[in-house]
Amino acid sequence: MIINKERIDPVYHEAKPKYGTQADASFRDQEYLFLDECFESFPQCILILENGTISRANAASGEFFGIASDKLIGRRPADLSPAMQPGEESSVEQMKIMLSQLERGPIKFGWIYTAAGGIERKTEVILTPIKIGERNRIMAIITDITPLIDAQKKVASQYRLLQMTNTVILAMHTEEKIEDALAVAADELHALFENTLIAIYTTRPYAGKAHLAVSRGSLPCCPVRRVHICLPTTKEPYTTAYKRGEPIFCEIRDKEASGIIGIGEVTDLNFPTAVGIIPLISDETVHGSINLFSQGKEGFDSDEQSLLISIGREIGGAIRSGMMRDELKTANDLAHLFLDILVHDVNNAHMIIGGGLELLKDADDEERERYIGIIRSALDTAAEIHRNVMMIRSIREGGDESQRPIPLDPVIQRAIPVGVDIRFTPSGAVVYADELLSGIFLNLFSNAMKYGGAGSMIGVSVREEEDEVIVTIEDNGPGISDAEKEQLFTRNLRIGSKKKGLGIGLYICMTLAERYGGSIRVTDRIAGRQEEGSAFILTLRRARDTGLT
Repeated sequence: MIINKERIDPVYHEAKPKYGTQADASFRDQEYLFLDECFESFPQCILILENGTISRANAASGEFFGIASDKLIGRRPADLSPAMQPGEESSVEQMKIMLSQLERGPIKFGWIYTAAGGIERKTEVILTPIKIGERNRIMAIITDITPLIDAQKKVASQYRLLQMTNTVILAMHTEEKIEDALAVAADELHALFENTLIAIYTTRPYAGKAHLAVSRGSLPCCPVRRVHICLPTTKEPYTTAYKRGEPIFCEIRDKEASGIIGIGEVTDLNFPTAVGIIPLISDETVHGSINLFSQGKEGFDSDEQSLLISIGREIGGAIRSGMMRDELKTANDLAHLFLDILVHDVNNAHMIIGGGLELLKDADDEERERYIGIIRSALDTAAEIHRNVMMIRSIREGGDESQRPIPLDPVIQRAIPVGVDIRFTPSGAVVYADELLSGIFLNLFSNAMKYGGAGSMIGVSVREEEDEVIVTIEDNGPGISDAEKEQLFTRNLRIGSKKKGLGIGLYICMTLAERYGGSIRVTDRIAGRQEEGSAFILTLRRARDTGLT
């Protein structure tokens, strides 16, 4: 092969030394060709710059930029870069600054180049000034460090994932309330994933719905945080997570978004939103799900998926442990409650009945009627004990899956004691409850009569708001002190030392109200005038468009 040394290097003749023999000149030619071959075969990009433009480029440069190496000649390095470098710096101006610093010797810096396929690559550039004869040149060695940067980011991301997992696991096993632990998990996920809406739901085994426990973040297109309050666990896509215990990782577009998230008009038609629905699972039982919606993301990578699945299992296990603790505590509480009822209430009723029967033996007609009234009252008390115990047992054994729309008026009317004048105007309201709902009104009416005394007035009013039905039961009894109001619904609390009562009626009212997703509280019938009676305010979930009348 004939080599044109002048083509290889225009300054060949200028650069080569004067040799005394033809053999010396031949050796120099071979040495030059060797160095030229090294230049061409060097795996990193090498550009030779003269007067700020490329005068020569090796083969690796052509492959890197996706342009034949001879076509790179005459271009400036900034021409091969995006218009702006990181930090909003102009590539042209920034390269001028770098070239001006070569008077002090070689320099090294990071640079973004537009590589083959128009892909921006992170590189490390070393500029070295070279002077051959009277001509000044600059050699630029360009190393693609994008894989290294990506690997570093992956390591940092995995470290963050590990930190987050440890934080969540610690919260799951140290927070007393599962709600607080779920809030920690949501906070950590929100910090880890940008532009992501996070919603964590919980459910009970065999229930048809999951309820929102906590949410964090929002989608840029929809800054107001609005997600489904309840999820239908028996419908897709949620059946996959809730019934089969399988995670869902996918991508949705605008038209699909409103149904799965609960927000209309979420994204541009071509703008993806990554979806992750991860079951909170323990021993094949699903206790809820972590739902993530990350805008502008085409999906969750394998590391993120593994992390989320692991967190779902940790949270599921913690929920199961918490449920077991609650079940044990409830069982102990019930055991103590039933023992207390047996030792005190049932025993007192039996003693009253026994004493009354003894007195009847020698009583005259007038006293006989009084003693019969005492016995009858004790029997009524015993019947109330039995009713409340059976109700507690039903609450304990039942689940919220039996709740359905129930007309409220008949429930209230059936609970009004015979012969008692209670003012009530039917409202037509329908609420979510079950057959135990009447227990609330039976106990509230009994409580009002018991503590109001003879001639007490009881009024019932019902009003409907957006998603609630509010029932107010008022009486004109002696009222309840502020100190007693705070503990009124605590099990076995009795009002006043001389009052009779089972002490569990209002506890049952509170338990049932919470069971139905509502609440109950007590206040003065007339604000600031405690002595003029009390008002119990019961809130229940409103059922709309049920067709019931």
